[in-house]
Amino acid sequence: MGDDKMLKRLTAFLTAAVMMCAAPLACSAEVIEHEVSVPPKILVLGDSIAAGYGLEGYSEDRYSCASYANLLHDQYDAELKDYGGCTLVNSAVVGDTSQQLLDHINAGEFDADLADSDAVIISIGGNDILGLFLDFLRNDLGITPESTMSDIMDKTKDIIGIAMDMKDMSDDMDKALKEFSGTLDDIINAVNSKSSGEIIMQTLYDPLDNFTAAVAFQSISKDKISKLNSIIKDHAVDENGTERYIVADVFSQFDGHGKELTNINNFDIHPNKNGHTLIAACIDKVIRTKKYVYKETVPDSSESGEKGKNAMLMTGAAAGGLVVVIAAAALIRHRKKG
Repeated sequence: MGDDKMLKRLTAFLTAAVMMCAAPLACSAEVIEHEVSVPPKILVLGDSIAAGYGLEGYSEDRYSCASYANLLHDQYDAELKDYGGCTLVNSAVVGDTSQQLLDHINAGEFDADLADSDAVIISIGGNDILGLFLDFLRNDLGITPESTMSDIMDKTKDIIGIAMDMKDMSDDMDKALKEFSGTLDDIINAVNSKSSGEIIMQTLYDPLDNFTAAVAFQSISKDKISKLNSIIKDHAVDENGTERYIVADVFSQFDGHGKELTNINNFDIHPNKNGHTLIAACIDKVIRTKKYVYKETVPDSSESGEKGKNAMLMTGAAAGGLVVVIAAAALIRHRKKG
């Protein structure tokens, strides 16, 4: 075998040796876990309340308004700035009922985000019952956001007729509440099967609690919303007393201030800016009752030990051999030319 062929083979062998020895130094890393007070990755699920509908700047992308989800993200992003910040995914769907949310989850639409979440914040149930109430106002009474107080008084003069219609609506709401109880269990079970993050369920506020234009409906609104919230609170633990989710009691924070904290004056039940600020504070309070982990990927510190030294020695030896071979090749070529 000629000198050139021998040198080429030896050069290739030593080059491969250098790369193999250097690879552990270049690729090895470790994950360091930091305990933090707020979740680094948040997923928001639910309905129009969670989406921020009705707020100034609201759009379908959900990130352009001062919703409680965006307020929490901004607060936590600043708080976790030394750990890489906070990420938010808001997958709330305007108009969704509890069954529709469950359908989305079961269809796997949120699987990737659920698996990557540290906290899952859920607002659901309002459309299950308040949707029936709003349909009653619009379809049975013909009351719209443009209706004046005089219009409302005229339409509510038929006390007997309204009472009969309200009885039917009340029965429909009770049926919806019974279905909600079972659907909520299915939602929580499905989320728990797809995510290891903390689940935060918020209760529903009563937008009519001091809205004098709808005084005739305040009693039924309070009754049904209270029943909905009781279901949310009762299902927070399983039959063995194990916590399934934590409850952010938004209802109690809004109690007596529905008119000031929502857009109900425009016949819009959604929270206004002040309402979202209050919801954010309520959720933040319960979130901080838990601890979360921020994972940081850094070069493996063990490389400074024996393993790293061995790899460096092997790399140096192989590299030195490669230099000698290259020098020898150059000398042979020089002699051949002479």
